Amino acid sequence: MTGDTHPQLLYEASRKSTGLAYVLWFFFGWLGLHRFYAGATKSGAIQLVLALSVIGWLVLIPWLLLDLFLIPGLVREKNMETIAELTQGPPGGPQDSPRAESELDPKRERMLEDLRAAGYRKDRRANIERLYR
Repeated sequence: MTGDTHPQLLYEASRKSTGLAYVLWFFFGWLGLHRFYAGATKSGAIQLVLALSVIGWLVLIPWLLLDLFLIPGLVREKNMETIAELTQGPPGGPQDSPRAESELDPKRERMLEDLRAAGYRKDRRANIERLYR
């Protein structure tokens, strides 16, 4: 296995699916499983706690309806975090400092181009902009 395909295989293995998040929302949304799946563990835990009380359902029902529109963004954000981890290493590591474009490894540049060609485009958030430097 070449150094180029290994990160792509790791990404495909850990990539989150919007469809599966919706299935989890439909069947187990009241438990917050769709949020746990999308990496939003704090809000998933809050939904789980709210489901345990009758008064909590007054907040949980509108929140679940709102999640119908929020799920694609949650999944996209988790997938972008995965890409950032694979290309830059874990946050706070030695590679966390900004680097010049000329310092990027050619294999890494090809992997970034493959990810862009697969439909991942530049996002305006500051933590993701480092991916495209």
